[in-house]
Amino acid sequence: MKKFLKKLGIILGGLIGLIIVIHTILNITFSIQLHNKIAELKRQGKPTTIAEVIPPPVPDEENAAILYNKAFIYGGDRIGKGKLNEIVRAVIEEKIMSKRSGNIFSDISIWTYEQREKIPKLVNSKEAQYIYELLEEASKKPKCRFDIEYEKGGKMILPHLNSMRSAVRFLCLKALLEAEEDNMEKAFDILLIGLKVSNHLKDEPILISQLVRIACDNIIIECVESIADSKSITHGQATLMMNELSNHKDVKPFLKCMDGERILLGDWGFGRLIRGEVSRKELAGLITLQATLGDPKDWKYPLNVRLLCYLLTSPLYRPIIKKDYICHLTLLSKMQDNYNLPYYEVAQEIQNNSIERRVPRYCVFTRMSLPSLIRQQENLAKHQTNIEICRTGLALKIYKIANKTYPEKLEDLVPDFLDEVPIDPFSGKKIIYNKYKNWFQLYSFGPNMQDDGGISRAKIIASQPLRDSTEDYDIVWECRE
Repeated sequence: MKKFLKKLGIILGGLIGLIIVIHTILNITFSIQLHNKIAELKRQGKPTTIAEVIPPPVPDEENAAILYNKAFIYGGDRIGKGKLNEIVRAVIEEKIMSKRSGNIFSDISIWTYEQREKIPKLVNSKEAQYIYELLEEASKKPKCRFDIEYEKGGKMILPHLNSMRSAVRFLCLKALLEAEEDNMEKAFDILLIGLKVSNHLKDEPILISQLVRIACDNIIIECVESIADSKSITHGQATLMMNELSNHKDVKPFLKCMDGERILLGDWGFGRLIRGEVSRKELAGLITLQATLGDPKDWKYPLNVRLLCYLLTSPLYRPIIKKDYICHLTLLSKMQDNYNLPYYEVAQEIQNNSIERRVPRYCVFTRMSLPSLIRQQENLAKHQTNIEICRTGLALKIYKIANKTYPEKLEDLVPDFLDEVPIDPFSGKKIIYNKYKNWFQLYSFGPNMQDDGGISRAKIIASQPLRDSTEDYDIVWECRE
């Protein structure tokens, strides 16, 4: 028995020693690889420190954020609790939303009698007029820098983003009311203010900020198209709108936010894991998305999640986290390079899951973030498509003003009305244009990269409200006069 126990002790001691040796070797190897990866990014000219990605300070007299904060707080005690958000919530929540399909912020024709009574009172009140004046003044400022604690990484608070979206919705409501009174010049001036408000988010090196900027742009574009469908616009109004939309196509904000994801969130998250600063409960909340679902004391996690969190927070696993971090840096660098390519050139790679196959299964955190990061390339392509279709549609409008009819082909717009015929990011071909007697149809293949005959997402939702898939649609402007 003693001999057996002695042999068992030797075997166990040997195993423990082997584990320590392997752990040490992996730790040293992956530490060197991580150091080399960061050095490689630096040689490529990519930022590697927080100071390099945080927007520089802006003098108060040039900073639009000071005026935005006044507008967002006015009538309340903090951002998100002011009169602006209250007005927008009243439109959305207080049972005055239309049950018919359509967007109340872009189409006044779907408003009910009750809405036509309530919304103008909200939008034209004295408080709302003061907010509008602040937004108008802020839109003229050259720069915008909100007071964001970037150093907190994933724990930074961004209350201004919801208020920025509320500001754009408020401006669209105001523009719709002006257009209804045939004050088209005023309506387009307000929408131009909205685009400038939206574009003040372009310098924030955070992915969520760029997604909100895209959402704001899309709200305004939908409103522009709706007004242009139902009202006559002038050459000057259309040209100003087209020029401003051109300023929103730039891919640089997304390149910058990939740097932000890599440093502000990647370094913050992986760094804390490597240093052992993340608790098992915090990690379980991240994995199961329960971090926002109430008191942490009430969180209950399945056994497999708890076991996984024990493993991932174990000191023995930290070398693998370093390898995971290396994979994360490599993936973000590759995706950043892809942003400079047309979407149709990288879409096949995405659809074949070739990017995912490059990520080892033990790189848990990189694989968790992968779907969201990949999806952003599609979001950018949709945004650029919406802008190009809106610009082209406006060019068609002013062509008709000059020639009494729509052109036979889009090439007829160049160069007097449009600088070039836009290429569809989802097909690599020119966007599709169909001319009819008194109306036109413009469309892109959309996310499924197939020609669905100009069927828009709105039509699909209206005809099949319970349909699960929302990707089998084209991106369309169908102008029926």
